[in-house]
Order: sequence, then C-alpha cells, then structure tokens
Amino acid sequence: MRFYKRLTPVKVISFDLDDTLYDNVPVIAAAETWLLQALKQHRPESTLLSADNLAVIKRQILSSEPELSHDVSALRLRILTQGLRQQGATDTRAAEMAAEFYQGFLTERGKITVPAASHQVLSELGQRYQLAVITNGNLPIENTALAPYFDVVLRAGVDGRMKPAPDMFDKLAQQSGVQLSDILHIGDHINTDVAGALHAGCQAIWLNDQGRNTADLQCLPQVELTRLEQMLELL
Repeated sequence: MRFYKRLTPVKVISFDLDDTLYDNVPVIAAAETWLLQALKQHRPESTLLSADNLAVIKRQILSSEPELSHDVSALRLRILTQGLRQQGATDTRAAEMAAEFYQGFLTERGKITVPAASHQVLSELGQRYQLAVITNGNLPIENTALAPYFDVVLRAGVDGRMKPAPDMFDKLAQQSGVQLSDILHIGDHINTDVAGALHAGCQAIWLNDQGRNTADLQCLPQVELTRLEQMLELL
C-alpha cells in the first residue's frame, strides 16, 4: 500500500469491474470464441466470419461513427450485423441473427469467477458504505454473483460516455445525493479509472496488482494498492 495524497471522508465507493473485481481476459476470450463457433455451427451464412474480419469492420464503423466507441454493446451489435450482411444475409436477417447471437455472447460473458477476496471486500464495505459500479464494459452483472453488492450500476453507453469522461461519475453523484469528492473510485486502469475519477473531482485508488511502474501514472491517486483486500485495511 502506498499513499500519495490525503484521503478525505468517503460516502460512496465505486468499483471498476473488469480486471478489478475478477480476471476478465479469459472470460472475454472464451465468449468471443463461443460467438464465432456458434455462428458457424448454426448459421451457414456466417461461415466466412473471423476475428480478423470483424476487426476490420470495427475499424470501418468507428471511422465513420466514432461516438459508438462509448457503447461496446451497440458497437458489437453493429459489427455483427455488418459482418453478416457482407456474408449475404439480408438486412432484416442480419439484424435478427446479430441480436440472437449477441444475447448468447452476453451469457458467456457473464460466466465470471469472482475471487473470494472480492466477495470479502464487497461484503464488509457494503455494511458501511454505499457501493456502486462504473464500468466501460458490458458485463450482465445482474446475472452474476456480484449483483447483490451494488446499489447503483452505471454502464458506458446507456449512462454516458466511457471513462475517463466524467459523465458516469457525475451521474453517480447525482443519483447518490453526494458531492463528487465524497466518491472514492477504485480500478486497475491508470487512465480510465485513476485519471478519470480524479479529473471528475472524485478520489481514486489505483489497484496495481500487475506490478506496473508508478512512472506510468498520468496523475497521482490518493492510494495505490497491490491487492484488493488492502481496502479493508484502508477504510
């Protein structure tokens, strides 16, 4: 644990999800593999789709509609729909297939493993603070073991632009009836989580459990932790 700035009284603690409360990399990889395999198995129209093909489509869409970068669900649906159109599906059929298989993708996306440390931290802190989620991702948290812990869940797209934009931090303060400075945000990302929270006027904890160099920081959080459970020593 390393202190950089004085931590002032906190009323709300907001958490990033991916790679903060659970390991997201294998979950996303498995969900994306499932998606391509399911499409090819059940819909012959999609047999030529590949990860590389979809990546090209993503770049094309974002070049003309950069605002979609703030909504990963809408973007992924658009990519799938466009890919299926390119394989010969009609507009209507492509949209139906994209919606159908995106729901399957979300089911796989939700198969996270929540470590015991995350359960312990959320359970204990939840007895003393209001807990919230501020995420750029599309985890269907309502279908996971994390759901009971949070009073507020804010997602990029439906609730504003992605972090580090201040939209979701502002919305959390409004919904919780607190000042931005009363919010303590914790996450692993030095830009979206640390810089985003600080620039919005919140306090920030950097979860540096991957041994990143402090020199990578663009601005200093209140505290740097190497393990999530250190929050129980801090608060």
